[in-house]
Amino acid sequence: MRRRTGAFLPGRIIYAIGIRGGLRFLGSRRFVRLMYRCRNGIWLNLDEPATFNEKLQWLKLHDKNPLYPIWVDKYAAKQYVADCVGKEYVIPTYGVWDCFDDIDFSTLPETFVLKCTHDCGGVCICRGKDSWDMHAAKRMITASLKRNYYWVGRE
Repeated sequence: MRRRTGAFLPGRIIYAIGIRGGLRFLGSRRFVRLMYRCRNGIWLNLDEPATFNEKLQWLKLHDKNPLYPIWVDKYAAKQYVADCVGKEYVIPTYGVWDCFDDIDFSTLPETFVLKCTHDCGGVCICRGKDSWDMHAAKRMITASLKRNYYWVGRE
């Protein structure tokens, strides 16, 4: 039985570097094992995964279903659902842009939501164009567009 030893200070530092993409030089298997150790205090057993978390890490490295990239992309997932069950079950999308400066805000309604297709948490809610902080939204969306989640968790 492996015992959890708890997070240790060097592990917290390594984890912080890892989630910011600073360990890109490591192969995926080594990266996942190291990050698991730093986060959970025990080494990850990928040869005989027993716990739910170990099995998730194994799947992350070995299960390469071609539909996964579609399912995790907000825009592609909406198109996939529309193709499967019909577009009447999908909330309409006002537009998809590559950068914040490409957005023509005059075409958007008074209230709307902006979010990147690839991340989580980076949501800008406009409850009214007159009171909306566009500069804060631009900072958030631009930072989110620069983030590559593969380097954060090798997902």
